[in-house]
Amino acid sequence: MTVKGTEVGPNAQELSAAPGESITIDFDTDRAGQLHVHSKPEQYVDFPAGTSSKKLVIETPGTVEIEEHDSEAVVAVVTVK
Repeated sequence: MTVKGTEVGPNAQELSAAPGESITIDFDTDRAGQLHVHSKPEQYVDFPAGTSSKKLVIETPGTVEIEEHDSEAVVAVVTVK
């Protein structure tokens, strides 16, 4: 995921994962922020400015949007099945 000024990407990238599978998100950002993961239960992933990686696990099958909180941009849509 990238954040450069007001530009946030990718835009609604389609991903798939099995329930309980670890998803790695790589960040390259010019500011700290937070992702909001619309899963059940909902999750929040904080990221620092600079480059970093975070792991995310979604347990419940379904379609899950991952949104960059400040811009409300949907960066990924994960199909969990």
